[in-house]
Amino acid sequence: MPKTQDDWIAEYQAKNALWIHDGNLKRPHALLTSGMHSNGFFNSRLVIPDETLLREATHDLLKLFMRHSGSISQAQGVVGPQTGATKLAEFMSDDIRSITGSSCFWASPAKKRDKTAMIFNNEERLLLPKKTVLLCEDVLTTGGSVDLTARAVSDAQGNVLPFILVLVNRSGLEWASGKKVVALINRPMPMWVPEECPLCKKRSVAVHPKDNWNLLNATY
Repeated sequence: MPKTQDDWIAEYQAKNALWIHDGNLKRPHALLTSGMHSNGFFNSRLVIPDETLLREATHDLLKLFMRHSGSISQAQGVVGPQTGATKLAEFMSDDIRSITGSSCFWASPAKKRDKTAMIFNNEERLLLPKKTVLLCEDVLTTGGSVDLTARAVSDAQGNVLPFILVLVNRSGLEWASGKKVVALINRPMPMWVPEECPLCKKRSVAVHPKDNWNLLNATY
């Protein structure tokens, strides 16, 4: 029986992987990769290393995908951006092979240093031409990484199914890059540009969450 959304939120909480600012202005707040600020963060880095749990999440995501009329048999590959979705893409391709009995590769492009594009390595690029792939992501925040990933697949002459499978959708979006978002957790969280961040205005400091997890969770 697949876990519910509340069950999956509880799994993140059990891993101390869900953080919400408590209003104490001595406590920092989240500086997201996009440059936006937020008062909450899902840290999948603390969840993904638990391979038993991640495989269960993969099973549940694919079941949810099929309930949204997604066709697993169409997926000849799974692509997820580095590094958060690398293991997810691998496990998802394993599951699809097991269910369909057909081959299904996985690939995980890396973001260029200037963050303007995703790049596949040479071995991955050879897998993609004329193949249809399913996109996955660990956390969907603005959809920027997924958009770059979809472009990278197209640039490599691959085709992308009209879905994005994600562990956590914190964006509030139902569609991203023209694709239906299918998520285990749909939990919108506020985001602000730095100039409009209410926590900054009250002198809470913005920090990168994954590198400062202990700082965000410290006692103040």
